[in-house]
Amino acid sequence: MVTTIQSTALDFNNIKNNLKTYLKQQSEFTDYDFEASGLSNILDVLAYNTHINALVANMSLNESFLGTAQLRSSVSSIASGLGYIPFSKTSAKAVITCSVNLSDTINRPSTISLPRFTKFTTTVDDETYNFQTLDEFIATDDGSGIYQFLSSTGNTNLEISEGTAVTKTFLVGETSETDVYIIPDANMNITTADVQVFSTSTTSVSKSYGNISDATSITADSNIYILKETPNGFYQLSFGTNNTLGNQPVAGNRITIDYLSTKGALANRATSFAAAAQLSVDGTSYPITTITVAQSSGGKDKETLESIRRNAPFQYATQNRMVTAEDYSSLIKRTFPTSITSINAWGGEENPDPKFGTVFAAIKYADDTTDAQITSIQTQIISLVADLAIVSFNVEFVDTLNTFVENQIFYQLNPNLTPLSVQALNVKIKAVVSQYYKDNTGDFDLSFRRSSLLTLIDAISPAILSSRMDVKMQQRVTPVINAVNTFTLSLPSSIKEPLGTEEQIITSSFFNIKVPSGIERLVKMRNSANKIQLFDVNTGTILVDNIGSIDYSAGIIRLVSFKPSSIPGGTEIKVSVTPANKSAITPIRNNI
Repeated sequence: MVTTIQSTALDFNNIKNNLKTYLKQQSEFTDYDFEASGLSNILDVLAYNTHINALVANMSLNESFLGTAQLRSSVSSIASGLGYIPFSKTSAKAVITCSVNLSDTINRPSTISLPRFTKFTTTVDDETYNFQTLDEFIATDDGSGIYQFLSSTGNTNLEISEGTAVTKTFLVGETSETDVYIIPDANMNITTADVQVFSTSTTSVSKSYGNISDATSITADSNIYILKETPNGFYQLSFGTNNTLGNQPVAGNRITIDYLSTKGALANRATSFAAAAQLSVDGTSYPITTITVAQSSGGKDKETLESIRRNAPFQYATQNRMVTAEDYSSLIKRTFPTSITSINAWGGEENPDPKFGTVFAAIKYADDTTDAQITSIQTQIISLVADLAIVSFNVEFVDTLNTFVENQIFYQLNPNLTPLSVQALNVKIKAVVSQYYKDNTGDFDLSFRRSSLLTLIDAISPAILSSRMDVKMQQRVTPVINAVNTFTLSLPSSIKEPLGTEEQIITSSFFNIKVPSGIERLVKMRNSANKIQLFDVNTGTILVDNIGSIDYSAGIIRLVSFKPSSIPGGTEIKVSVTPANKSAITPIRNNI
């Protein structure tokens, strides 16, 4: 019987062996020694050609789908087809106040301006970075010659962004030509782009064009531009066709695009800023006094491939309108890509205390984001919802709730199967556990799975014969000392119900309370039926019979009349709980 070549065996040696198998079944090659003949070289060529063709076909097919593409150019191109524009490098931003003293000046003006792109310098890790103002700010004489610059809303806090101001100019050719406007700068921050179109190469009168990502409605007369990443990492500027996506520049027009070329995350954590030059007022230069309100933060590098893969389908599904909770999450994340690292939204009907007509949003902000910046972002989110929501809903922001996972790992070891000591093997296990949490937790909707972690531990060395793990959930509270505190701990999983009165499902770290005699006693928490007790660590006796209640099925612990007098070595008390299902812990709503 003739044996067919297996098309799935794409390895070079497998292909060659399949060719030999086929030829050996032909009568003219019976008992033929392929390796000792020149025909072996021909089989090498055939196998090599088949192998390369299969490899190219496989790679081409992989690069055609968002989930399997490996090249950034492929992932970016596919995402663009879904209407998703990957985030560029983003400038770090800081908040400062600026003032100028003209008290010794005669006939001083009533107002002065701080021009757009005024430079400020700073250092981070001995590297110098330039920050710029992106708007013009006006200051008014306070009567004594002090000019305090204010934002357009009258706020003394001014935002500056890291980067070098760059202007790129294009001249529009004949309409029969295909104009491609490429900005050859891989460090471009596309969120700072300002596109102007002039009717001629010399006129100073221009029309301002807006980014399509910010548009809430588009007509044939809209002035819209699109900026997207090219395969070589640069950026391409394009416009509508006069029929779709608005107006298109015509022959003879001059296009300018101003933007910041940024260094991304490297400029975060700057704390001190100085004006690069003095301010000229009526031909005289004056020093600019600056005070830092918030250190620089929010600088990021280009969006990663995994982030593009995750975000592009969700944004495509939203179609730039807010209907479902997922739409709110996707569009808010798109609008604030650097300030918000993760977001989860849910409808009021899904809230533990239902509130219809409301969308709840839990947001995890980038490190070093200040309270003032968070307030500003939340105000902008409310305006965004008003523009894009199909139905009028209120938006309420909920603080994130962090749940920590405690692991106690046990494993059987055959020391004869590894040259490593037990201590060295423990170091490897801890590194694997740490990497697992880094890769699989820390954001909304990311779950802990015990079997996945144990599989990684078992794969560390053949000397690990088996492993098992005890799992607990932990939340932390920061009480006011010597005051009555009330806390509600909402855990992401239901709590295991104790089998007997002695099984400890809930425990805590050490803290002190004062007994009626005024003496401090070191205590911990413990469960007793549906209540929380405090017991003396040294004697084991119950000092307080009831400081709260437990709802095992809902995963809620309520602490009331809770009055610690001191906490040894810190300000937090850790409350550890055994979950009903140790195999997986999946966060819900605002839980991370």
